[in-house]
Amino acid sequence: RHRLAGRQAGLARELADIERATAEIEQLRAEALAYYYQKLREKLNELLAGSIPENRLAEEAALLAERSDIEEELTRLGIHAKEMRRMVQEGGAIGKPLDFLLQEMNRETNTTLSKSSSVGEIGLRIGNLALGVKANIERKREQALNLE
Repeated sequence: RHRLAGRQAGLARELADIERATAEIEQLRAEALAYYYQKLREKLNELLAGSIPENRLAEEAALLAERSDIEEELTRLGIHAKEMRRMVQEGGAIGKPLDFLLQEMNRETNTTLSKSSSVGEIGLRIGNLALGVKANIERKREQALNLE
């Protein structure tokens, strides 16, 4: 019983690390959107020698940002983290449900990595944080199987 409580406390600490990293990625997300806009401006100016209307540039930037934006993934990661915190606090035999939840968190993290890979230095910062989250998730998955 004491070992189980210790494992749950460890999971709670690692979950806090995931939540901190997710919050930091969310802050970087705003910088990434500005980066996309600037890169698109540069590319279109190159292609059209500066003759594109500003509103058209804004539309194209919005489309690019939408395809590359990680807001949905971060939102789902946050929802999964809250559910995981609830499960860990309630305790009991949570191994299998926790493993499933961690798989979902891993999926969101993978998508975040792939979408942010083209955002230059900001993407590298997001990538490093997301890789840390992935490592944390893998550690948790190993621990989750011991919580049955």
